[in-house]
Amino acid sequence: MTQNVDTTFEVLVTDGQTRAGLAVARSLARRGVRLLVLASEPGCPAFHSRLLRHVVLAPSPAKNPQAFMEFTLETIRKHKIELAIPITDQALLLFDQHRAGLESLTKVAMARPAALRSALDKRLNLDLAVKLGVPCARQFDLTSLDQIPEMIAALGFPIVLKRPGDPVDRTVPAFSFRVLYAHNEEQLRGFLAEHCPDGQYPLFQECATGEIHNVCCFATDGEVLAAHEYQSIRRLEGAGVFRKIIEPSPDLLQYSRDLLGALRWDGVAHLGFFVDKDRKRVWYMETNGRFWASIQGSVHAGWDFPYWTYDYFLHNRRPNPAPIEVGSLTCWHLGDLKALLNFWRGGDIPATGTNPSKLQATLQYITGFSPNVHSDVFAWDDPIPAFYEYLYLRKQLWGMLRRKLGARETAPTPSTQVVRWSGLEKALVAKQEERALERDRQQTTL
Repeated sequence: MTQNVDTTFEVLVTDGQTRAGLAVARSLARRGVRLLVLASEPGCPAFHSRLLRHVVLAPSPAKNPQAFMEFTLETIRKHKIELAIPITDQALLLFDQHRAGLESLTKVAMARPAALRSALDKRLNLDLAVKLGVPCARQFDLTSLDQIPEMIAALGFPIVLKRPGDPVDRTVPAFSFRVLYAHNEEQLRGFLAEHCPDGQYPLFQECATGEIHNVCCFATDGEVLAAHEYQSIRRLEGAGVFRKIIEPSPDLLQYSRDLLGALRWDGVAHLGFFVDKDRKRVWYMETNGRFWASIQGSVHAGWDFPYWTYDYFLHNRRPNPAPIEVGSLTCWHLGDLKALLNFWRGGDIPATGTNPSKLQATLQYITGFSPNVHSDVFAWDDPIPAFYEYLYLRKQLWGMLRRKLGARETAPTPSTQVVRWSGLEKALVAKQEERALERDRQQTTL
């Protein structure tokens, strides 16, 4: 996609390299919204979408936050962007930190400062949940190593250590891990010595077990206008890759209404809960104030959260959703394949609650290609990004293999660095080059 875009747009979408960013951008493009997409990974599927005419390479909000914000502000100013939509937690945090500068140039699709801060800071968020009577895992506020025996007595093992926020967030202590599990006192003290040398501590919680339930919402001024739950049929590292839309459980829906109402939340929100097997206990996990990775499943089921976001934050129109298609199935096929390969290598079972053989797990994987299953990435009106997702993974795996071999071998000759492409890959690349030339020709006429 050409980098020399010289036109105005209604909407800017960040993080086009993610599944959520791709899904949000495609949804708006299908509705005829003029949009510009930022992506931080060259060659990612968004660059090969026929629906997304303007995708530009930008710095990563996670790896280079200052450059990302400078680039984003300049892009908004140059192209007279009317609405900016952050996709990842990192983009959301940076938008909040630079809210004044952003809002002097454009509208921003995110909740109010106080509400967003309460969602981004897990300590604040859990404190609010406890005050509202939302059930949470037991916590311990460690301020001194002398309190370790007291914490062990209060929480028991395993003890969960969570960072209170993203490392991009300058208002909370930064940690190099996302979550750790201490199974005994020696391991706990080892984690603290490694990650807390300055006396700043993460969150400490009892280990909640059970299935993860996700409630996906859209709210305006704290009123939840739409909420659905999805069931993860198969998972990869805890994240659902094969999912089914279901009606939200009454108790989880009420907890979600209580939390978002107290925050006077605006826009999308994704709330996570642990529920035990017998549904006798529920533990609240967190609120994510952004689009969920599986947002395409919601769109397929009839609820276009991305367009609602555009319409509400830009035109102040509240959505009036029709009933969602309960039972709608969606699969991230590449993630499903990764989960299967991981199981073949002795990893976790993709379908929780089952004990399949490798053959049975493979047959389960094949069900993800049934005609009634929608895809997170493949679309008949925009098929190429799905192929490039696999090609992109192949390049990553090849790079990992080369680095691993490089530790034992001498530097490879140029002939050993050549990657053989299949005929399909060559055709895809040729098609993309033709499309790029055509777009360049069109751009010169703007």
